[in-house]
Amino acid sequence: MVIDMHSDRLTLKPPVQVCLQQEPCLSALEQEVMHRLLKVGEEAELLQVRMDRYSFLWQSDRQAVMQEFLTYSRQLGPEEMEAPEAPPTLKDFQRELQALSSLQGELSHLEEQVLLGWLQVELRPFRDSLLSIIQEWSDMYTLHLLSSVSTSLQQMTQHADEDSSSSCFPVTETLLLLEASGVQLPEHLSAQLQC
Repeated sequence: MVIDMHSDRLTLKPPVQVCLQQEPCLSALEQEVMHRLLKVGEEAELLQVRMDRYSFLWQSDRQAVMQEFLTYSRQLGPEEMEAPEAPPTLKDFQRELQALSSLQGELSHLEEQVLLGWLQVELRPFRDSLLSIIQEWSDMYTLHLLSSVSTSLQQMTQHADEDSSSSCFPVTETLLLLEASGVQLPEHLSAQLQC
């Protein structure tokens, strides 16, 4: 019901849907609009499925994942209740860092805008946020390796054997892995290495 405010009496106008049904041209336009909306909705769902493959990056608890990695050298699957403890090797760290680097490369090639029919979706903020999250994941692994290098160097300066601590990795190999991952050593570690 529509009230005509310019009249002294109440005028009832038919609802829009009734008008659409009575006018074949309007009805055809409505069908076309609905068809395009459905198509855009389907394309948006496909885009969401494409982007959902990255959801583990923001949904996973990084600290819990790291603890599991340090205990089992990998993330346990949902069907695994327990597994034998197996601390990670440098190769395990390398595997994780390479997987993150691969994701980074994949996302850096993600288009900035996607056209879904007539709807333009801006993906740059999503991409940039994901790249930032991937960097945080990568930092988590490299900081652990830097800590290992620091511990090893402290042991070496105290005349301890480099392999005496099972929690430390060989310094040279660890440094090579960090360098390959694009990590620059903090000044205090670089100074210790030069001594």
